[in-house]
Amino acid sequence: MIGVNMETSSNLTNTNLEEFPDRLKALIGTSSVLAFASKCELPGSTVRKYLDGSIPSLDKATQIARACNVSLEWLATGQGPKHPRQASEVHAADFIGIPRYDAHLSAGGGTWNADKERPLDHIPFTREFLAKRLHKSKPRDLVILMVNGDSMEPLINDDDIVMVDQSKKRLEDGIFAFVFDDLAKVKRFRTLANGDLEIRSDNPLYPPEVLQKEQLNDLNIIGKVVWCGHHFAR
Repeated sequence: MIGVNMETSSNLTNTNLEEFPDRLKALIGTSSVLAFASKCELPGSTVRKYLDGSIPSLDKATQIARACNVSLEWLATGQGPKHPRQASEVHAADFIGIPRYDAHLSAGGGTWNADKERPLDHIPFTREFLAKRLHKSKPRDLVILMVNGDSMEPLINDDDIVMVDQSKKRLEDGIFAFVFDDLAKVKRFRTLANGDLEIRSDNPLYPPEVLQKEQLNDLNIIGKVVWCGHHFAR
């Protein structure tokens, strides 16, 4: 809990708790003490003690906060927003813009058209999404690129966008964006025991190819694909 300390007795302790009865009175409003206590599933005598200055335990304060839909921090300290933010409430600070470049990865046979100096735009993602879903990637390492072709269907379709983590360039199994023979592609890598690299398409119409170990020096890995945004057929 933010801004609230707990003693071993689990009672809330804070210099602003002397104003706790005032905040409690504000929550009770025109309702009776008994009606308010019933709403919070507390005995009326307990609520009266709090109004007289007794300090509630953390559990009881949480119980009141939930019943009244107020933040525990505000109830205990008078600080912060009174009401907890709803899931639908978003602010600019909650988002991180991931740059989208004019780079077309082929899921078939395309070219590298990236202007790495200036992104086309930035696609916003919430910090919460990036932290929960892509917690192993740092936002500064992420770029969004476009995909052309059908060789990675059904996982990645023509006109989809992919998010690529440019910090992940080590050869390992997974889906990677890369350049080889001046062609930019997105394919599935599978490392072989002899040091060669198998490059596979998810679409069975496209046969796999194998890069021998001595060819890997010519392989320019852009990064590992960590997310895909589907474009639905019109």
